[in-house]
Amino acid sequence: MIGKIRKFISTALACSVILCSTLTAPLTASADTTTTASVTESTEKKTYKITKKNFTWYLYDTEKDHKFKVPLYFMNGSDVPYMKIEDCADLYKRCAYEFFNNTDFDITVEKNDDIVFLKRENGYFMCIDSEKDLFSFLDFDAFVNMTNDSPLSFALGIDLGDENSPKYLKKLSTSNLRYGDIISLDLSEYNIDLVRKGKNYYIPLQTFSDVFLASTMVNILYNGKAVFIIGGGISCIYDSDGYTDFGSKYLSGGGTGKISKTMAEFSYNEMCFALDLIYGLKEEHNIKDFRTLMQQIGYENAFLSTNQTRSDKRLFDFIHNELDDQHTTLLHPSYASDLNSIKTHVNKKGGGHSLKTLDEKITEYSAVRNELNPDGVPAYQEIGNTAFITFDTFEIFNSDVDYYKTAPTADAKDTIGIIAYSIRQILRENSPIENVVLDLSVNEGGAIISAIYVLSAFLGTASVCAENPNTGALVTYDYMADTNFDGKFDSQDTLAGKGLNLYCLESGISFSCGNLVPSMFKESGKVTLLGQTSGGGGCMVTYLSTAAGSVIQLSSSVRFSFMKNGSFYSIDRGAAPDVAITKTEHFYDRPVLVEFINGLF
Repeated sequence: MIGKIRKFISTALACSVILCSTLTAPLTASADTTTTASVTESTEKKTYKITKKNFTWYLYDTEKDHKFKVPLYFMNGSDVPYMKIEDCADLYKRCAYEFFNNTDFDITVEKNDDIVFLKRENGYFMCIDSEKDLFSFLDFDAFVNMTNDSPLSFALGIDLGDENSPKYLKKLSTSNLRYGDIISLDLSEYNIDLVRKGKNYYIPLQTFSDVFLASTMVNILYNGKAVFIIGGGISCIYDSDGYTDFGSKYLSGGGTGKISKTMAEFSYNEMCFALDLIYGLKEEHNIKDFRTLMQQIGYENAFLSTNQTRSDKRLFDFIHNELDDQHTTLLHPSYASDLNSIKTHVNKKGGGHSLKTLDEKITEYSAVRNELNPDGVPAYQEIGNTAFITFDTFEIFNSDVDYYKTAPTADAKDTIGIIAYSIRQILRENSPIENVVLDLSVNEGGAIISAIYVLSAFLGTASVCAENPNTGALVTYDYMADTNFDGKFDSQDTLAGKGLNLYCLESGISFSCGNLVPSMFKESGKVTLLGQTSGGGGCMVTYLSTAAGSVIQLSSSVRFSFMKNGSFYSIDRGAAPDVAITKTEHFYDRPVLVEFINGLF
């Protein structure tokens, strides 16, 4: 079956518990050379003539210490680049250090006929079967996690300090930790070829990027001239000032709109494989596998085209017309595409139904809010016996201010500062406040770490669940926030248990973390939801690059959930209100809303 990710226990995995020491060599700079193997080695099924070329690599910028040389390999005259397995291991270690400062990260390589075993320092391992074109993992999530925490910790295993000195937010415990199934990824179903020649083993550069790096927001781009490693999207390519030097080098020599037939076919097959592996909403979108989906909707020919501009236009259409989930978008077209043509297409088409509906709601709600609050809506506001806390994005904490030294004020812009200041006002001596309303009605999401801080501030202990529906891994982490900055994580840091009536104002705009918070409130039973069902968005965002050089943001296979009776349930459908508000003006006429709230009991 096309696109199937099979689960099985292979004999190779069973015999690979003990792996030998590392055989890898460090990345070293060398002069650009091109050499062709003088002997062609044949097996029963495959014959390869391998060409080696040295390439310059850039690690998220063009500074000297982020520039190095690593060879790529090309099979039988193809322009699809491969990496030697030892170089993959070295680069994997380098990315773990550069992006996660994980100096403990290590990976060893053992070769045994057609099988290569890779073992992480955390005890997890995989095997690569070059004859059958199989990747097999004891635990995929644990193996690809470049941090030194448990699987899925990239999404939730976070503090705002360190283990010895927690700052603002503390992880209390891990519960419901379930490791993923043993899985095998059958690359042959996608016409992706793994190569062994003698004692050397090779995997495609893009396959390395998609399998080893993409789950933790690191991606590789290749433009035929050099290799570019990016992290966390395209900020190193394009920022508020335009294209960076890094981005300009990536685009150099592109814009022709053309790629080879071989590259087009490989890029399409690899993209389908990566989406099957990483996209987190296949079940919700009734997607059996992505290549079948592409054939059903008639997109395959466009993706197989050597006209990369056409392919990128179709990729944009596919994302917004077929997937239509607000997290997923085309971040940047290929270096080979005509950027002006892509820009014209995007402006003409606009987003899909979900984004257009969202834009309409934002326009409506913002206009009413501005009309009823011409001076703006303060982050903290008291009306009679009711306090309102309002912010439209979950902002990460202000790194320029240490709230342990300087307490936040009413002018705080980051979520942690706003929440901490608000709690101090609400719990002050002789406070008149009886009701607290967290207004997320125009909140489109943001940093999950700030969302967890808000949950703890309202609930005491914040329990947040994540699962990977593609592997079966799941975890629940419990957190507490320090909102009074006394260095303790206790009952003084929360609104819970203070006799207050707690509310959350939500709407269809409340998306991503703006949906996560009311969903967790709903399950807790401690906060009453007012308004309309939140806008959904249940997955952590990650990024994919394609072999042809496009960059996609998408809903990853890390899916946030709530737990009930020991079962996990996705929050993607949104949280229904406990008390519906049908008129937009009633969201923002706060004196009227206060009167309504006081009449609820």
